[in-house]
Amino acid sequence: MRSAQGFKKRYVVIAILAITLSYGIYKLTQLSPLEQKILKKVNVNTHATLYITEADAGATTDFSYRYYLFDGSKSDKDFINSLAADRQPFLITADPNAFQKVENNAIYLSVKGDVFAFHNAPVYQIKGALFSVPVYLTSEPY
Repeated sequence: MRSAQGFKKRYVVIAILAITLSYGIYKLTQLSPLEQKILKKVNVNTHATLYITEADAGATTDFSYRYYLFDGSKSDKDFINSLAADRQPFLITADPNAFQKVENNAIYLSVKGDVFAFHNAPVYQIKGALFSVPVYLTSEPY
């Protein structure tokens, strides 16, 4: 009777370890060290709000400042939740004082130093429709 077919316990243990290891790797890839806090909130028009955040990726990196357009009818909590959903900024810079003013439904920025990313047609979404705000950026080295 010892030659009867059956499953071996080690295969079950190996399968459970493989599933656990796969899940652990997946969770580690979802972990982001980037922390952001809202520095400034400016109403651009009746529908759009400009959020400026300070991003910190850890002790060995400098702060970066990120500029987002967001639906003005939503709360700060909704904005923070959208960051967790990998929302992309239209400007990333090392200059904490880049914001100048909002005038005639346009955003004016002046960066002294590094610009890491800039998209000149930032959009925000309201009930599925996309809207844009003009951005005027001047940049100069230190």
